[in-house]
Amino acid sequence: MKIACWVGYCLFAGYSAFMTAKSVAMSFEMTQVWIVFIFVFIVALIAGYCLSVVIGEMQNSFNPSKSKFALGLIGFILFWGVSFATNVHYMLMSNEGMKVVSTELGIYKNYVEETVQGNKDGIKEKEEADIALCEASVQNLLDEFKRECDASIRPGFGDRAIGYLKDIEDYFASSAGKFGDQYQYRKAIFDDEKDRGDRGKTGAREVNALKEKYSLRVVEMLLRREAVIRNYYRMKIPQTKDMEMIKRFINDSLYVVDIPQITEIATPDVYYQFSKLQLKGNVYDRLNQNAQSEIERSMKISKTENEEDIDKGKYRYRSYPSARMFSTFNVWDDMLHGRLPVDMKLLGWILFSLIVDLVAFILRILAR
Repeated sequence: MKIACWVGYCLFAGYSAFMTAKSVAMSFEMTQVWIVFIFVFIVALIAGYCLSVVIGEMQNSFNPSKSKFALGLIGFILFWGVSFATNVHYMLMSNEGMKVVSTELGIYKNYVEETVQGNKDGIKEKEEADIALCEASVQNLLDEFKRECDASIRPGFGDRAIGYLKDIEDYFASSAGKFGDQYQYRKAIFDDEKDRGDRGKTGAREVNALKEKYSLRVVEMLLRREAVIRNYYRMKIPQTKDMEMIKRFINDSLYVVDIPQITEIATPDVYYQFSKLQLKGNVYDRLNQNAQSEIERSMKISKTENEEDIDKGKYRYRSYPSARMFSTFNVWDDMLHGRLPVDMKLLGWILFSLIVDLVAFILRILAR
């Protein structure tokens, strides 16, 4: 009976050690997986021994050792915790890997094709259209601001006039992400603290001066945004030839050759190699920094209604980056902070890993 339990324990512990070894090897980019497996299997045996010590001290009613119990419990929790976390990670890679890498490839494909098509349609036309839209939107709000200052009923620089300036700030801030604009527009036109002395003034001369003062600030922000838009489209021009080559590589090589192969093999190893060598090395790294930033941002969605909160870390992934999937630390960090995509669930793999370890340790206890 004990021999059978030992054999069963070794089988389950070996399977658990295999998953942990694979997870650790990918997280730290190690190539000698068998060395990691041997080390992890020894750790699994130590964890089983620690549990055996804990059970033994719990059953010792004559002279139990508190220190042995404490050390055994700490050792078990420590060694088992590593095994559990990495097992969940391995199961996630095995079952979500194909979807993650294929979705990411689709994002690259769409971005490249839209950029190439955009170049064909004419970058200059889009640039001028975006600038015209920006100017019209800001000018409408600026006109409302001036009319409010000159209102026949209760003219002056009050809360409603300031509200229009805030609306202009909101417009700039909400549309900043589209062009990769990192400038902080909040309080750039009217700062409640620094400009509080202007609030409530009603004298005709004072109001005219304030209209001029804040109109100049609006124009300054508008010119800044126009420069950002022009630079945004200027960055796209040199990409045309590169994008055409990347587009052909994706359509003629990755979709025709690689995707069918990894679909057939379907293991974390091939997902890892495809992500590292093809997605990153042959696609992502060939894009310029602006394109990389756009793609990274498109894979995130704000947890609030404000898109600016993405830059503050208040986001979850719309599509999970494959590079993060192959790190135990990143996966668990994203799970604990609620950043995993809605359709990516860990609960099933958590339960599976618990069952594998639970069976292994029950067999270890029975083999005492």
